[in-house]
Amino acid sequence: MEASLRAQAAAHAELLSAWYSALPELELATLDPKTTALVSVDVLEGFTRLGALASPRVTAIIPHVTELLTRLDALGVPHEHVAIIQDAHPEDAEEFNAYPPHCVVGTPEAEAVRELRALPNWGSYRHFQKNSIASHTSEPFVAWLEGLAVDTIIAVGDVTDLCLYTLALHLQVRTLARGLGQRVVVPERCTQTWDAPDHPGDLYHLLFLHQLARNGVEVVRALR
Repeated sequence: MEASLRAQAAAHAELLSAWYSALPELELATLDPKTTALVSVDVLEGFTRLGALASPRVTAIIPHVTELLTRLDALGVPHEHVAIIQDAHPEDAEEFNAYPPHCVVGTPEAEAVRELRALPNWGSYRHFQKNSIASHTSEPFVAWLEGLAVDTIIAVGDVTDLCLYTLALHLQVRTLARGLGQRVVVPERCTQTWDAPDHPGDLYHLLFLHQLARNGVEVVRALR
């Protein structure tokens, strides 16, 4: 059993590496700005610079996310088509039974990174809070989705194997179940996860992006 698992893991690592190397880029100019939306999840101080779950790997995506938002603004994507979803936990959140306390409401950790807050249109975007790794547990966010008439939804943020994964998978299964025909796009350059002894970041990052792709999400290297 152990030898078989090691062989399968090695083979799958090669598959992931080859898949990652072949990721395409997507031209923003091919998207209709009026029918395009973006959802950013958990690009917070508590996952980048502050607290128990902060990671320099996640900090590294900040310029890519801010650049993408700036370019979407220039392209003409309506501000109301941009959703910002953020962890906002009470001090006694049940999630803290599984993860260290993080992003508690009212603390600096629960704030969006300063680069996002500095964007000129930051206040015009739609902002939502969640008390779970799953964005669709936020009823206001679900209500926003219900009122959104778009063809393409871009999902960015962190962490790849938790909050970003549940967000993109929900968007994908939602469009499949309802026959909405929406295109769910995840640019790899705008997503990331942390690294730890029991959580190898490179592996988890690619494994969960690949799983999204297997479910029909359009995973691309970047939007250019």
